[in-house]
Formats: sequence, structure tokens, C-alpha cells
Amino acid sequence: MKSIDIYLDDFKKKDEPISMCLGYFDGVHLGHQHLLDIASKRAKHKLGVLIFDKPIATFIDNNKSKEVLTSLTDKFRLISRFDLSYFFILHLTKEFLNRSPLEFILFLKDLGVKEIFAGSDYRFGKNRMGDVTLLKQYFDVHVIDLVFENNEKISSSKIISLLKDGNVKYANELLNHNYTVNGIVIKGYQNGTKFGIKTANIRLDDNYVLPRFGVYKTIIYIDGRSFLCLSNVGVHPTIDKIEKPIIEVHIPHFDEVLYNKVVYIEFLDFIRDEKVFSSPEELIKQIKSDLTLIA
Repeated sequence: MKSIDIYLDDFKKKDEPISMCLGYFDGVHLGHQHLLDIASKRAKHKLGVLIFDKPIATFIDNNKSKEVLTSLTDKFRLISRFDLSYFFILHLTKEFLNRSPLEFILFLKDLGVKEIFAGSDYRFGKNRMGDVTLLKQYFDVHVIDLVFENNEKISSSKIISLLKDGNVKYANELLNHNYTVNGIVIKGYQNGTKFGIKTANIRLDDNYVLPRFGVYKTIIYIDGRSFLCLSNVGVHPTIDKIEKPIIEVHIPHFDEVLYNKVVYIEFLDFIRDEKVFSSPEELIKQIKSDLTLIA
């Protein structure tokens, strides 16, 4: 799958006929996977997916979160599992989002789009006024049925809500993969080392959705190796409480220096809420108890 950046101020019309998957694809969840699977089997031309480089909420004050379930890198990794030729990255501008639905259609035509695969709830153009019915007037459109679980549409917003509630296991079911974030290991206060529990502090690579504050059973990937570990999401209120939430990871029986390494963290299950302990010693006792739950 080839990644192609599209900058609107330097966009040139393309002649190659394209079949295109349209959607927001945050999380690349079961619903998105259903669409991509059908498109990869039915597309009449080389198949592509159109991805925005940042959340629409970055430009529009619509009370939607600017947090994401997946970065661009994550989306590429997950979508590359399907048989697609192109991963188009549209670098969004406010001007583009203010274009009418017909202007968006003209953009797709200039991109070479002949055939479209989209969910029945797909909307586009200023104020989301365009829909699949309008697309059918200009393209060969395949409207893909939405995917439901327990009579509720599987959606990015539903998965975000589950993560915020700490229900990681159900969120993972709807994602059809473990919720994963990535970032760089940075130097922290080193309080864990002082008390015999070394932790790695992670500076996230994107504005990821942070699950409910608490302790989780996780897997960390370091240089292609995987380790079962404990991760704390929050502000570590017992020792040196901080303002901005972070992820701290403790890898049992691991003593390597990880500073500046890129790591991936998969969330497997919620263990307990973050809380204030009466002393560092009580915190360490609790962490040792938590470790028995990930063996």
C-alpha cells in the first residue's frame, strides 16, 4: 500500500481510475474493517482510502473531542492488512471543510475516483450536508451496511466512551484489536526507582484517548520484543502529583535503559482505579499485589 500526501495548494488532477473507501476510520474498528474487506473484494479499479491528517474537530468547534484512537501511523498499519493500493492523506484546511458537498465531489473527480465504498451514514461537505444519495449521482457507489453490537452501532465515539469508563476489554472487542498507543520513553521523577519499582514514562506520539485513570494489564513492545506489564494512567497522586496525565509502565524483571526509545502499549484489561495512598510504602505494597494479576 503506497502512502500519498495531498496538499490542496499543490494538488494536481490525476488520471488513473480509483475505487475509494470513504470514512473517518478513527480506530479502524469492526465497522471500518467490514467496509474495507468488502471493498478489497469488489473494487473494479485500484483501491484507495482517503484519510484526513488531523481530526475535523481541530478546525470546527462542534464539541467533539480532538483526541484520537489511532494516529496516522496506526491507521496505515491497521489498514495495510487489507488489499489496498493507496493510502491518501489529505492535509486538512479550514477552507476545505467549508467547501460545499459539490465542491468535495469535484475534488474526488480530480483525484480520479470512479467508484466509492462508504457506510450508509457517511456525510461530507460543509455542515455535513452531503450524503451517499448525492454521491450516487456522480459515482458508482456501494453503500455498506453499518455493523451493530447489542443493537447499537459500532462507532469510534462508542469505543471512546468505553475506554473512558475503563471497559477496555469490550472496547477491544469492538476494535477487533487491542487498543494501542505509542510514544517515546522520557525521563521522569525516578520515584519508582527510589522505591524499588522502576517505571518508564511515556510521552505519547499523538493526542490519544486516555483510558479511565487507573492501573491496567498491558503489553509493551520494545524493538520488536513484547513484555507483559502494568501501566498506570493518571497523575500519580501519592508521589509528586502532576497536572497533565501520563502513562507509566512497570515491566517486571526488566532492567534495561529505555530513554528515547519508541514503544507501543496495548491495553488488555482494567485492574483498579488510580487512588491516593497514605504512604509510598502502601503504594508499593499495592503495586506488588497488582503484579500478581498479570502473571
